[in-house]
Amino acid sequence: MARFLFTTWDGAGNQPPAMALARAIEKRGHHVIFAGYENQRRTFADRGFRFVLLERSTAQWRNEPANNMFGIKLRAAWASADHLQELPELMARQRCDVAVVDCLMFGALAAAEKMRLPAVALVHSAPGALMPPKGAFEALLLGPVNEVRKKAGLAAVDNLWETWARFPTLSNSVRELDPLSAQAPRSFHYLGPLADDTARSAWKSPWSENDTRPLVLVSFSTGPYWDQTSRVTRTLEALADIECRILVTAGRVDIDQRAVPGNAMVVKHAPHDQILPATALTVTHGGHGTVIASLKHGVPLLCLPNPVADQPILAQRVQALRCGFTLNGDDADVVDIRATAERMLSDASFAAQARLMACIIANAPGAYAGAAELERIAGVSVVQLQGVP
Repeated sequence: MARFLFTTWDGAGNQPPAMALARAIEKRGHHVIFAGYENQRRTFADRGFRFVLLERSTAQWRNEPANNMFGIKLRAAWASADHLQELPELMARQRCDVAVVDCLMFGALAAAEKMRLPAVALVHSAPGALMPPKGAFEALLLGPVNEVRKKAGLAAVDNLWETWARFPTLSNSVRELDPLSAQAPRSFHYLGPLADDTARSAWKSPWSENDTRPLVLVSFSTGPYWDQTSRVTRTLEALADIECRILVTAGRVDIDQRAVPGNAMVVKHAPHDQILPATALTVTHGGHGTVIASLKHGVPLLCLPNPVADQPILAQRVQALRCGFTLNGDDADVVDIRATAERMLSDASFAAQARLMACIIANAPGAYAGAAELERIAGVSVVQLQGVP
């Protein structure tokens, strides 16, 4: 029996795959502890996971001005010098054998590299979509990450994939969704979607079983960093006159009920794995979680990405694979969205390509292959630590 420390931050789509991998490890008899920030405590506690604070970097998060969200994430989570001490201290205090480090917590990865701690990097998207070398996201992070590496006494890196490649790197994507998979180091493992299969909700469709209108799932980012109101309201207006049923999972978006047409239902959250088998089309921001969940069930996607992170690249990849279509998320108007949705609902080729992706995803190694890799690393670390005071 081994003990695993998962380090995480509130990035919305990064937390579900970490919990799915943790659940797979627990089912094999191991102990799991999550370490993160105060705004995550309830997320993990509600799911029965033990949670501890990253105390120093949590204080840094509190001390940053609330209107500087990028600066908060950069200094308190992504390139935090506090993690150089926090990770080794927590590993020792909690008597953990392996650290599972969120791929964007580069300070924690630097600590693991410096101290030679048994660790893996967990990438919550396709690596070539989330952090393409020489890409715009990397350009914002590379300098601060190298500053933290310098404080740790480590050499600078030319790209941030190098920091991942020093460890086994687990991705919850498939190669087909990664435009740079051919360049991926051998240490990168594509596991496919990691979903916690232990929780089932009491969700029931609000529509009659005899209602044959196609179901359109409207699901935009649940994270606190982008206002999705415009995307949701434009989509609702576009779909109002189409013969379909619309289910909106609004998350943090407060939708004016006057903007909800008669063929639509708005809920805060709903279990995608229970909804998608009956869904004809997903309209989304193009985040990895929604993209791969839809394709897992053979559902094509209309993407309206935010111009950040992995969303634009994943949206273009969906279009390149011909299992979806992408519009400019900021600028697409109601007419464009309506015409594209009508085309996708009437053209069976999009669904056919999505079903091909579903077959690929069904054959992905999954969470239990990731758990086996963690056990392999823990087995080595436990032997090494025997007899060490």
